[in-house]
Amino acid sequence: MNNNIIMTTSQAANVLKINENTLVNLAVCGKIPHIRIKAAGEPQFRFNSLDIINWLKHGPALILQNKDSIKYFEHQVQKKFPEALAEIQEFNKQFIIPRKGKGYNLTKVKNKKMGFVYHVRYIENGHVIPTWRSTHTNNEKLANEFAINNRDKVISEYHQRKFYNKINEKIYPIFHQYYKKDSIYLKKDMLRGRILCEKTRSIYNNSIIHHWIPFLKKYHIKNFEEINTPLMTKYQDYCLAKGHKPQTVNHYVCYVSNIFDYLLIRGQIKNNPCTGLVTIKVKETDNKIRNCYNINELKGIFNKRWPDELSYLLCLVIYTTGMRNSEMDRIQIKDIIKIGQYRFIHIPKSKTKFGERYVPLHDFVYIKIKRYIDKRRKNPDDLLFCQKNGKPISRHYYSYANIVMGMFTRQEKNRILDYELIKKKLNEENITFYSGRHFWKTLMNAYDLGEIEEYFMGHKVSNDVAKRYNHRDKQGQHKIIQKAREVFKILDRSILLR
Repeated sequence: MNNNIIMTTSQAANVLKINENTLVNLAVCGKIPHIRIKAAGEPQFRFNSLDIINWLKHGPALILQNKDSIKYFEHQVQKKFPEALAEIQEFNKQFIIPRKGKGYNLTKVKNKKMGFVYHVRYIENGHVIPTWRSTHTNNEKLANEFAINNRDKVISEYHQRKFYNKINEKIYPIFHQYYKKDSIYLKKDMLRGRILCEKTRSIYNNSIIHHWIPFLKKYHIKNFEEINTPLMTKYQDYCLAKGHKPQTVNHYVCYVSNIFDYLLIRGQIKNNPCTGLVTIKVKETDNKIRNCYNINELKGIFNKRWPDELSYLLCLVIYTTGMRNSEMDRIQIKDIIKIGQYRFIHIPKSKTKFGERYVPLHDFVYIKIKRYIDKRRKNPDDLLFCQKNGKPISRHYYSYANIVMGMFTRQEKNRILDYELIKKKLNEENITFYSGRHFWKTLMNAYDLGEIEEYFMGHKVSNDVAKRYNHRDKQGQHKIIQKAREVFKILDRSILLR
C-alpha cells in the first residue's frame, strides 16, 4: 500500500479531525511539515502523508498556552506604552455595545415529581437579593416568563420583610427574652428586689410567648410607640375571645406591665400603656369560692384500698399537712426530718417568705411514704413526687387524684360512679385537689388549734409567733413538738381513725 499521498488543507484537516484554520495556523508557524505552493497567485499548502505520520510518531510538541510568556508580554506593553494603550482603550469605548442583564438568575433545583424545577433569584441595583423563589416549572421558557412577570412582587415582598425584621430587632427580642431563664432583665430586676421563683417565671414566660407576642404580630405592631392603652384593651378582648377567664386575663396584662415598668424606668419608653387600663371585673360565677369536704366526711377514707398508689399518696399528704401543690412539687426525700420524737417536712421555699416552715408529718403518713420511697429506690436529693424522667408531676396527676378520691366520697348506695360523672359532680361542687388545703385549715380551726395553724399553713404571722416556734432553740422545739402532737390527735379523730 502506498502511503505517500499529497493532501490538500481540507483533506489533511479531515484526517486529523481539526479545523482548517487551525491546520493553516500550524503550517504558518512551522509546527507541522508542509509543502507551500502557489496557485492562482495565492500561496496554498499541501501535506505529505509520510511527513504527517513521522510528525505524529515523534509527537507534535505543541505549546497549547504559555501563560507566563503572555503575562510577561502584557506587563512589558503596559510598562512601556501606557499612554498609547490608554488612547486605544478610550477609542475602544465607542464601539462597546452595553450588555443589558436580565436582572435575575435561574437555577435548577431537584424535585421529586418533576425531576427539577427552576428557582429564580433577582438582582437589584447590582446587588443580588438573598432569597430564592420557585417558578414551579421545569420549562425554561415558562420559568423566564414567571421571573419577568413576578419581579416587582417578589422584590417588594422582600423589602417589606426586611423592613419588618429590622423593626422587630428593637421590640420583639425584649419580649422574647425578658422572662427567659437567666435573662439579663431578670438579673437586673433581682438587684432591685424583684425575685421570681422558677415556676412563676415559667408561667409568665409562657404567657408572653403564647399570647402577647402572637397578639402583637396579628396587629402588625412594629415599635413601642404603637402600643398604647386602647391596644392593651384589644389585648384583653383578644384573650377573652380565646376563652380565658377574666381573672386570668388580668394576670396576663400584669405580666406585660412588668416589662413596660422595666423599660419606663430606663427611659426606653415614655409611659406604661397599662397605666389607666380598666381591669376586667370578675363575676362571682367566674370566681367561685373553692369548696371542700365536710370535716366528718373523710373518716377512714385513707384506710381503704385505692386503685392508684400515687393518687392515694398525693391526697394523703395534702389532707394531712395542708401543703400547697407547688410545695409538694418540690419536696425532696431529704426534706423529711425529725425534731424530737416526731417527723416534719421542711419546706425551704414557697410562695411567700412565710412559706418556709416545718409541717408535722403523721407516722401513718410517713410509713406510707417510706414504703413508696423504698419501692422506687429514691435517693435523698430525689423529688418525692415526680415523673419517670425525674421532672415534677403535672397538674393532670393532681386532678386525677382528686377524682379518684371523689369515687369514694361521692358513691351512691355503695355504687361507685364512673369517672366522668364523678368529675362532673366535683366540678359542680367546686371541689379540687387544692381543696385538701382548705379542708386541713377548716379541720384545725374546728378544733381550735390556735396561732400555730397559720404558721403550719405558711401564712403571714407576727414576728412573735415566728420566734415562739423557732425549732432551732430548745424552747421553740418544745412548743412545735407540742403543737404537732395536737395536730396528730385531730387527724386520728377525724380522718385516720386511729
